[in-house]
Amino acid sequence: MSDEARVHPRLRLNVSADVIGDEVMLAHPLDDISLGGCRFAAPAWEPEGRELQLVLDFQTSNASIPVGGVVVRATERDMGVRFHDITDEQKWALRKHLRETQTRYQG
Repeated sequence: MSDEARVHPRLRLNVSADVIGDEVMLAHPLDDISLGGCRFAAPAWEPEGRELQLVLDFQTSNASIPVGGVVVRATERDMGVRFHDITDEQKWALRKHLRETQTRYQG
């Protein structure tokens, strides 16, 4: 994914995710997150193109948001996921909790 394709800024926040694909990873910490996707700073455990179900856990606001995603980057260093097929309600909740977590994280 090129920088030119990035629409939403990456945020480094205290967020983890339960990830369901071929493998199941529980409470896996995110390296960064945006309104468009997230990145795990660990060797990829799913291949590029794999569709996933994630439950994003915002610890500071005690909120969990289920979203669909697809692996867009899978390397020995990290795994990038683009959110897809998310509803307006999910987008609203994601935006709200990103903002709240960013405010608490910086404050």
